[in-house]
Amino acid sequence: MEYTIEFGGAPQDVTITTSGSASVDGMIGYIANLVASPRYTPGMSILVDHRSLDARPLTAADIKAFALAVVKRDEQIGPSRIAIVVANPLMFGFARMYELHAEESQVRSKVFYSHSDALSWLGSGAESD
Repeated sequence: MEYTIEFGGAPQDVTITTSGSASVDGMIGYIANLVASPRYTPGMSILVDHRSLDARPLTAADIKAFALAVVKRDEQIGPSRIAIVVANPLMFGFARMYELHAEESQVRSKVFYSHSDALSWLGSGAESD
């Protein structure tokens, strides 16, 4: 699994773009690298673009492990708003699973099929629709 982390943008502060064959280690890796960056400040708005990620290798247990890794880093991540963009129903379902498992965190996330809808939500400041 490959990923890039780019700081800057509008309305997002950070864009994470993933590609290749999904793995729980890769997903946990991008969170760990994000919060370890000196450029990251807890509470930044984040756009996660999974449109080029092949989610077929993932399992429900992988999604739960990823969500628990997010919860574990809750103070480092802070009250971030995260818009997750996906390309297919499988990844949409996994993203919704993640949201349920990560409810204990300060993070507020929402899943979209549309990149522009994700940016609009981040820019609106709304918790949900």
